[in-house]
Amino acid sequence: MSPSYRLDASERRDLEEGGFVLRRNVFDAPELVAIRTACEALVLRLLAEKRHRKLSVGSYNFELQRDLGTVVKWEPGDIDVVQGVEPFAHLSEELNRWAHDPRLLGPCKDVVGSDEVILFTEKLNLKRAQKGGPIVLHQDFPYWMNLTPVAGRIATAMLFLDDATREKGCLEVVPGSHREGMQQRRSVEGFGSLEIDPEGYDTSRLVPLEVSAGAVAFFGPFLVHRSPPNRSGDDRRALLYSYQPPGNPHSRELTGLARKPEMQPGKSARTDE
Repeated sequence: MSPSYRLDASERRDLEEGGFVLRRNVFDAPELVAIRTACEALVLRLLAEKRHRKLSVGSYNFELQRDLGTVVKWEPGDIDVVQGVEPFAHLSEELNRWAHDPRLLGPCKDVVGSDEVILFTEKLNLKRAQKGGPIVLHQDFPYWMNLTPVAGRIATAMLFLDDATREKGCLEVVPGSHREGMQQRRSVEGFGSLEIDPEGYDTSRLVPLEVSAGAVAFFGPFLVHRSPPNRSGDDRRALLYSYQPPGNPHSRELTGLARKPEMQPGKSARTDE
């Protein structure tokens, strides 16, 4: 029998008490090379696309690529540097396959609380060397709560494609924050109102997760987290696959992005924390 990769008793305690589970050395070096190559091919494809109007929304700079059914996040002030892409599994057969790896699915079944899970959304985060900006303090739940009734059960597996250190802008989490409900958010209009108000939050509780490439962090939608800028000379990339109980629509359907199939069979297409 193949392993299930479900959480063991100790990891279940970590999830219950801290709100996240960290597994190291989940993916090996050759696998990481293949995944990084698929990610960079996706980015190249997006860079080759016709540019559309970019919108400054909250703390970010977004471009809707409706023909591709995705949204590109650009580094503010530098239109040639991609900061993130969401969703992307429909654009890359290879990255879609990795989303169904049992090493990601198994633990997320326990976070979701279901013996079967399906994708809800996928995000590629790119913190380019000395250019990658911050991901602001937030919880995932506020971004999803008006999209789906199962927002409170969505689990995210964050696969670190490069070594993540403080200098490179590693993920920072607040252990136990998943038990505290929704945090006070910024008093602004629109998308920015989904961000946590840093003036009303004790950021001294943040703990940096410095990990080697190949590690995976698993967490639910209420964990408070952020990541600082990348001040190093190396990239810090990560894939975030978010899963939900079966029988629920993908975020592309809920947001009107699912208009035409864009998968390229046999090829890797190209396009938080």
